[in-house]
Amino acid sequence: MNFRYKPGLRAVKTGIAVCLCLLVSCLFGRNYAFYSCIAAVVCMQPTTGKTVHVGVHRFIGTLIGGFVGFLLLESAKLIPQYHDWAYIPIIPLFLLLAIYLCNILGRKDSAAICCIVFLNIATNFDRGIHNSLLYVMDRVIDTSIGIILAVLVNRFIFPRKSRSSDSAQADLPSPQEEEES
Repeated sequence: MNFRYKPGLRAVKTGIAVCLCLLVSCLFGRNYAFYSCIAAVVCMQPTTGKTVHVGVHRFIGTLIGGFVGFLLLESAKLIPQYHDWAYIPIIPLFLLLAIYLCNILGRKDSAAICCIVFLNIATNFDRGIHNSLLYVMDRVIDTSIGIILAVLVNRFIFPRKSRSSDSAQADLPSPQEEEES
């Protein structure tokens, strides 16, 4: 065991972003802080530019996955025996639709999170979702909170100083930062 490990700035920023997600969820009565916290963790990257890039893919994937999840929830109301067994072949078909939409929209980098959001919506039968649209909108809002907070924390708390005037070069993590995260 290495007890000399010190958390790097990225780890500290991730903790701060999660703390802010929990605070915002509490202040605004959001029921599922989990989604904003996960978005903040996934989006936090070594640089603000990379955080924005990952955040955009996360947001687009969330929108597409939410849309397909909404379609499934609405379709499930019309499918006999859906909650008994019919969901077994139907969920994978809708999952393929979600992946297909990401691909035809040129958003292949958003496909994984799209599938995760879709599966979260599609496989949670015990939530008693009464309004599919409001439920999906809540997931998009919660995810957006996490993305926005990750970007803001990365930009304004211990901001990374550029070592080069070339912005592409400035977004590359140093070997030290990669070890810290």
